[in-house]
Amino acid sequence: MTDYVINTADPLDWPGMLCVLQTANLHHIPSPEMPGLALETTFVARNGEGIAGVGGFKMTGPKAAKTTLLAVHPNYRGSPIGRQLQEQRMAAAKAAGAETLTTNCDLPAVINWYKRLFGYREVGNLPKLHSFGDPDIDRWTTLETDLMAWSGPRSA
Repeated sequence: MTDYVINTADPLDWPGMLCVLQTANLHHIPSPEMPGLALETTFVARNGEGIAGVGGFKMTGPKAAKTTLLAVHPNYRGSPIGRQLQEQRMAAAKAAGAETLTTNCDLPAVINWYKRLFGYREVGNLPKLHSFGDPDIDRWTTLETDLMAWSGPRSA
């Protein structure tokens, strides 16, 4: 696999980000599910071929944050990119003052991944507003993790 670097997204990354997000049906921006995406709190995994992954968050209160999107290009799924993007956005949200981080997810395997690796717990569910993510699943599972209990990124 090609080496990659994770950095804050740049406006020039937008086309590559949309290509990655499209592979997970998360590219409908703006939409009822995702009105916008703040580049200053969005991270990209760049390699020699372009953007390999995208992950972001937004502050929703003085001590709370919510993830925006997380997607890894199919050629890189199974690599550490998704975990490292998740750790980057968790660290950035914690540094911004968040004590909790909430996410909505529709894929059972990814829900289990959040629980197993990052200490998330299910706190509810929401109906989807339109076809976003897996079109065969009509609800989001809402998960939350305690950033104050999180010990930080794991070593590679």
